[in-house]
Amino acid sequence: MSVHNVTWYATASGVASTEAIVAALNWLTGGEAEISREKVKSYHGVRMTMLRVQIHRKKAARESIAHLGPQFLGQIAQSDNLVDRIDDENILHIRLSLSSLVRGSIELSEGSEEQVKGRIKLEVYPGQDSLDNAREMLEASANRATKLGLPIHIE
Repeated sequence: MSVHNVTWYATASGVASTEAIVAALNWLTGGEAEISREKVKSYHGVRMTMLRVQIHRKKAARESIAHLGPQFLGQIAQSDNLVDRIDDENILHIRLSLSSLVRGSIELSEGSEEQVKGRIKLEVYPGQDSLDNAREMLEASANRATKLGLPIHIE
C-alpha cells in the first residue's frame, strides 16, 4: 500500500538547539525533504521556531517512513490502538519523543513531553479499509527498513 505524503512538525523553544532538531528531522526523513522554519510567539509571549518537513513525492514519502525502523514500524502496525491513530481524512498520526529523536532514537511520545508530530496521508480508495491499508503500509515499510538496514544510527 502507498501513501500520498508525509509531514512532520516540531517546535523549538527559545532555549532549545534548533540546529539539533533540524539535524534530527533530517535523519528521520533520510534528508528527503526541505525543512521550513517559522518564528512565532507562544501563548505566553516566548519566541519559538516552528519546524515543518513535508514530503510530497510518493516514493520519497514511502522511503522516509522506512527510516522509522523495523521495530518501531512493527510495534505501530501491531498495536491495538492503530485505529485510533487514523482520522476521518485517512491520516495516520504518530507522535515521537523529541528528546529521544535528537539522541538518535525513535520512540513514541509519553504524555506531555516535547513531541515531533507526524501525519502520514494514507492512499485509500472507495471500498478499501484505512486500517488494513495502514497496517499493510507499516509492515511493507518495516520490511523495506530491514532490507536497507534502517534506521542508520548517528555516530
